[in-house]
Amino acid sequence: MIHIGKTPKFIVLAFAIIMLPLSAIAQTAQTAQTARIQSISGTGKVRVQREKRTNWLPVRPATELYQGDQIFLDKGVRVYLQCPGVSNPVLVRTGVVSGMGSLCINWANAEPRGSQAAETLGGVDASIPYLITPRHALLLSPTPLLRWNPVSGVTEYSVEVIGPKGLMWRTETKANHIIYAGEPLEAGIPYSMIVRTNTGKSSQEDSSPNREQKASNLEFVILHQSEAASVKAQAAKISPTPLTNEASALSLANFYGNYVLPESVISAYKLPANAYKTYSLTSEAIALLESLMQRGKQSPLIHRTLGDLYWQTGLVRLAEAHYLKAIDSVQGLEDMENWTLAQYSLGQIYAAINYPKQALEHYSQARVGYIFLGDSGHADALQRRIEKLKKTAVNSANIKN
Repeated sequence: MIHIGKTPKFIVLAFAIIMLPLSAIAQTAQTAQTARIQSISGTGKVRVQREKRTNWLPVRPATELYQGDQIFLDKGVRVYLQCPGVSNPVLVRTGVVSGMGSLCINWANAEPRGSQAAETLGGVDASIPYLITPRHALLLSPTPLLRWNPVSGVTEYSVEVIGPKGLMWRTETKANHIIYAGEPLEAGIPYSMIVRTNTGKSSQEDSSPNREQKASNLEFVILHQSEAASVKAQAAKISPTPLTNEASALSLANFYGNYVLPESVISAYKLPANAYKTYSLTSEAIALLESLMQRGKQSPLIHRTLGDLYWQTGLVRLAEAHYLKAIDSVQGLEDMENWTLAQYSLGQIYAAINYPKQALEHYSQARVGYIFLGDSGHADALQRRIEKLKKTAVNSANIKN
């Protein structure tokens, strides 16, 4: 699926009306904790001024906020914020410009998650039952849900879970998911999964888009009881109530997706010392947000977050699909930031899989968004990237000729 987006009409029209600021783009590169808008009530707008920006951006519930941001409410509007490390939401006063640093007290930096593991890149060929979850992930449960790509025309799948000593479990199923029911899995040990179809296809055929290398390092690891207990305790603080609220679910998914094993416990896990930061609780985050969507919750932010999670585990087409849904579900100026970030992420995907034309299209769209939102710094940086990509594409074409 290759898609080239168009600039929404509301963006073109709004250029002549008002300039809005851009949130700090690519916040995934930062490690600062964030707050989130839990709910908005009343008639009117809620606007945010991001740090180092002079303009104001209208926002929706579930929007992330950073320590240097400021927030302003129209008269009659009430907003509750979920601050870092605090269970009870904070009420923001109407008609007063408030700095997030004063509204939320417990700001802190978190351990940074590592970059994407390049060898996991795959999830492109629809005829292959490629692994979806768990895929290069940490897990809370020793009886995980195993899920793979449903292949058209297949009536039965064979599933194997393999450990350091060999086969742990084998079963057959007609579905594209099943809960592990074999011998107890040990914590800290990498396990792998192989899925085969009754038409002769295997998850082991999964490869990068250019087929230069097989997708590998897709193992999953169960957390030790102490780490799992710590995660669950932190999750309870982030979302003490059932996850029917989009903001709570996204905050918890963000926590899972950025979770990194403490360095003090790494020796208890059979993971490469230079790669453990690329493992996180992505399967938990994906399951959480997909459950939210099944309850009828849909938004550009949910789809963009799912796109980030799937891209984090190397699943090209699933990431692409959710970024496209994020773009297509935009309804107004409040979604402009997510539209821009989704366009940028699509550019990143297409650049990574060597589709320069598509990468340039989406980078260009993202640049439009950056300019519109008042982020000249990111617009200029992206323009340099676009020029570099154009030059690379021309040189590559000349070599082929």
